[in-house]
Amino acid sequence: MQENVMHIHFNQILCEEMAKVFELKPLPLDPDYKLKYSKEGKDVFITSGYYRCPKTGNLRFGEMDFGGSMLVDYGSVPPAESYDFPILGFDFVLASRFLIGVIDLHPVSKDRAYTEHYITPLKDVHQKYQWIPKAEGGRSEVHEWAKIYDSGYSFYRWCDTKYLPDLEEAFRDYIRVFCECIRKAEPVTDQKRLAQRDTCMQNYRNDYTYKDPGSTPLKHHFGEEWGERYLKEFVFGL
Repeated sequence: MQENVMHIHFNQILCEEMAKVFELKPLPLDPDYKLKYSKEGKDVFITSGYYRCPKTGNLRFGEMDFGGSMLVDYGSVPPAESYDFPILGFDFVLASRFLIGVIDLHPVSKDRAYTEHYITPLKDVHQKYQWIPKAEGGRSEVHEWAKIYDSGYSFYRWCDTKYLPDLEEAFRDYIRVFCECIRKAEPVTDQKRLAQRDTCMQNYRNDYTYKDPGSTPLKHHFGEEWGERYLKEFVFGL
């Protein structure tokens, strides 16, 4: 019997929720990034989307389809050059027997005023979804190298696929907090703050390009050089 075709809609949810608050416009995207087939054939491929959004470095997201056996939705929304609100980052993996959800608003500053302004509103959202049970043997916290970018209220869960609707709602809640961060953000003029922001974002891009284990299958199927360029220029572009 043929298995049911799997679908996830997290990239669609990102656009839906942010379009409720901001005007989104599709941006031109390198065809080599918009649709990319694996070097082994057309069963494994990536599709990507790119949308303009005020005050941000634009919505950058993609989906990897591993021949229908596993789907991965992922993306990043960084602040524009004059802003230092958190970076929205997410990864969702759906396979036949498990579901992984990773969502956070990655702060680019750790000072108290910044945390109170942007990060504290995540606390209630984080607590709201702690009831979702972790799958046996699955991770429930970020990797050690990534903890420097953790807001303290990230969502990180390996769980049963039956919790897909709950992860979708969690994602919507995180996006709503993120939209409020954008809405209330003012341009930064202090050069020290801007330098701190730039350093953090450069480190973030490099670490997620080279240290994130999620990049391994991408580079395996699409080539080390292409995968690195795709991550640095597009997914984690500044």
